[in-house]
Amino acid sequence: MSRRCRHGGVLIILGRAAERERIAAVVAGASAGAGGALVVRGEAGIGKTALLAHAVRLARGPVRSRADGVPRGTRVLRGAGHADEAAQPFAFLDLLLRPVRYQVARLPEPRATALLAALDGDADGERDRFAVRRALLSLLCRLAAERPLLCLVDDARWLDPASTDALAFAARRIGGERIALLIAARDGDAALAHGLPELPLGGLGAGAARDLLRELPAAGPLPAVGPQSTERIIAEAAGNPLALRTLAAALGAEQRADGLNPHAFYDGTAPVAGPVPGEFRARLEGLPASVRTLLLVAAAGDDRDLVAMAQAAETLGLDHADLGHAERAGLLQVAGLELRFTHPLLRAVAYQAATTEERRAAHRALAGAAGPDGEERCAWHLAAAAAGPDEQVAARLQWVAERAGGRRGHTAHARAARLTPDRRVRARRLVTAARAAFDAGLSDDAERLADEAAALTADPGVAAAAARVGAGVAFERGLTRTACRTLIDGAALIGDRDPAELLLMLSEAVRCGWQAGDPRLLGDVEPVLRTLALGAVSLGRDSPLAPLPAALSAVVAALRTDPSGVGPVRALAAAANCPMPAELNHRLMTSAIGVAVTGPESAADSAAEFAARCRRDGLLGRLPYALHSLGHVQLHQGRHHAAETTLQEGLARAVETGRLHWANQCRALLAWISAVRGDEARCDAFSADAMTDVPEADVVEGNALAAAYTSWARALLDLGYGRTAEAFARFEALWPTVPCSAAIRRAPDHIEAAVRCGRPDAAARPLALLEAWNEHNPSPAVRAVTERCRALLTATGDAEQHYAEALRLHAETDQPYERARTELLYGQWLRRVRRRAKARTHLEAAEEAFQLLGAHPWTVAARTELEATGVPAASPPGPLAPVGGGLTHQELQIVRLAASGASNREIATRLFLSPRTVGNHLYRAFPKLGIKRRAELSRLGFG
Repeated sequence: MSRRCRHGGVLIILGRAAERERIAAVVAGASAGAGGALVVRGEAGIGKTALLAHAVRLARGPVRSRADGVPRGTRVLRGAGHADEAAQPFAFLDLLLRPVRYQVARLPEPRATALLAALDGDADGERDRFAVRRALLSLLCRLAAERPLLCLVDDARWLDPASTDALAFAARRIGGERIALLIAARDGDAALAHGLPELPLGGLGAGAARDLLRELPAAGPLPAVGPQSTERIIAEAAGNPLALRTLAAALGAEQRADGLNPHAFYDGTAPVAGPVPGEFRARLEGLPASVRTLLLVAAAGDDRDLVAMAQAAETLGLDHADLGHAERAGLLQVAGLELRFTHPLLRAVAYQAATTEERRAAHRALAGAAGPDGEERCAWHLAAAAAGPDEQVAARLQWVAERAGGRRGHTAHARAARLTPDRRVRARRLVTAARAAFDAGLSDDAERLADEAAALTADPGVAAAAARVGAGVAFERGLTRTACRTLIDGAALIGDRDPAELLLMLSEAVRCGWQAGDPRLLGDVEPVLRTLALGAVSLGRDSPLAPLPAALSAVVAALRTDPSGVGPVRALAAAANCPMPAELNHRLMTSAIGVAVTGPESAADSAAEFAARCRRDGLLGRLPYALHSLGHVQLHQGRHHAAETTLQEGLARAVETGRLHWANQCRALLAWISAVRGDEARCDAFSADAMTDVPEADVVEGNALAAAYTSWARALLDLGYGRTAEAFARFEALWPTVPCSAAIRRAPDHIEAAVRCGRPDAAARPLALLEAWNEHNPSPAVRAVTERCRALLTATGDAEQHYAEALRLHAETDQPYERARTELLYGQWLRRVRRRAKARTHLEAAEEAFQLLGAHPWTVAARTELEATGVPAASPPGPLAPVGGGLTHQELQIVRLAASGASNREIATRLFLSPRTVGNHLYRAFPKLGIKRRAELSRLGFG
């Protein structure tokens, strides 16, 4: 399938690398005098026409590389068969040769006369057919003598027999000429293609299919397809590009927040349109009514269960003869106890062609055939069969929703709400569906459902829950100020009704205000928290949650008065020790706050479990947040390769689901990784994207955390390249900004920049922050970094004690980046006090660790120090030497996941590849890395 690239407007084809190479070889062979014919064969809509168009671009494009070999100036003749002209002799030949008809008269007699008679419709059937064959071949050879010739024949099934005969004769005789003949034929078309080389086209892979679906809204007037439909479309379309586009258009038009039955691929009424669906529709109209009903039953369920279908068909009075008729018509195929439609679009056409009552009858029959193990299928089919609100069916579907969770849970909640007669109950179910839609990554649906729920009832609980959904949508769109205000207003509606929900909304308001970097917003939250803290009226003094309002109030006060100081660290640590709702505790432990307060070791398991749960339960809306949290923890652990893979996936999932806030946070951390590696251009690009990908009218919203990390990344880049004055100035400019977690993390770099600039006095504030962090998080990793900073600020020989203690503490953790930074500074100190031999030991360890991390400027710094100790100069890596031995981006992703212990199948699932493709990438990657076994990846630092 082709699409238009965003840069340069160049049409390219998705997922057809091998096929493009084969087409290019045929076109290039024509220019070299080694022409020939090739039949591009596949089912309707598989992409044959797109490949013919690619051949035209190759032929008419500018001179390309020698490897491509296609010269400028190739002549192109093309035409497509048409059903209306299939019975008219030589109709297609007249169409194909019309641009060069003037050349026919130059052929020798009697060939010119015979061919002109054929084109004019005056040929005398069989008597002139042989002469026309020879004349066509002569004309093609004459044209090829002037310049290479590319002939394209599309829709070969509709060629008239006379044109087919002449083209087949020529196709078998153009070898050695400067002629390329490409023929697009469907499976089963043999008249023209017999005996010619073939290029069979299978379906696109899952990755290319997803790429195509992502491109569709930008490529034409197609509605966007949400994540809950994408997998269904990909599975049903079987890689057929036309089916992908057509089903996306139909489902996009039909897709609403009420959800679609996952046990019936297509249960809407929007027609699947286009020539191929029209052709199938015509074929269905010619079938007996009983066969059409059988096809409808098969289309109404997607489990391809022949037994269930047969039982449902029997209920409707059908029998096996109808199934045999459908098979003989080439519409259904039966293999064992499974059946499938012979083309991906036939299912949708068969379903849409039926009347509403016929569809309901089919669903009722399928519900009856579901059996005791098919309760979920039964509920969905009963819902599809319902003619209006039905509480019994709604309650049954609600039960399904609670069991399913994730994307399927959202659709079940939404459909259950639509079937609910009581307005209040419907409102509660709608707001539950809104929350499920939000978790599934469907922000637009979530917002619409929440608004509908709030409009149905004056219930404050429903209004507050709807406000929370709206705030979540605003937050994920990067509008943290809007989200904070919405949460404050929604919390006011709860009052004494639900203390846990009230605290959760207020805590989320604190988080939004904190990340927006706006103390005024936090000021709006503080009075509410203070009131709760003073009276504990709504909570009750015996409630385990009673201490939490005071703790959150202290956090707000500290963030307002001293956002980058010691106070917020202490307040957050105290809040973390309070009893709290499970969801709030989970959010705290997997956030930047949790990492800062409890340390990466404590947060790592929570973050990994959170990401695993999001994948397992289909919570696509939460997955970007989970992946950002996991990547953030991995960075703190010094696992930069793993963090990059996680954050790249988080960025991709955030963009797919419209989670702009988390997209920005992932970009900010990727900018930091780029800074460590010395990649200035990549650092700047990620930083710029992180600060601009928000709605223009709210450009200042939601960027405090991203701004803190991107600014830190830029300062770290300066520090790594020895631009210490610039680095120090950037760190100083960052000091008054929120949030405190970023201030804690960048404190060691701030201290180092101050010392290297001769301003140790400026290190007092960041050191105090580190000391406070030590007080509440006495982990070996935190203490090691603090000891390193104390050594930097010690002017006497006592510095060595601090360095030694830092290295001892590093040995208790696995943080290669921080340990390497300590080894480098210690080695520098030892060299300055003329203890070169010992300095070399630490500098060599630092250089090796930095090389494995791909930290180019720091590797160069360690090498420079080594040379200053008398070690002979070595050839340093070129600027930004490739991490991982020159692996491609895909190979690098796969290697990192393999090093983490993931199997080929697990990697394939993560990256939307096949396990075989993963294995091939590893086979090519291992020699580049100089290893032979998977187990050797860990020693290269990829774990």
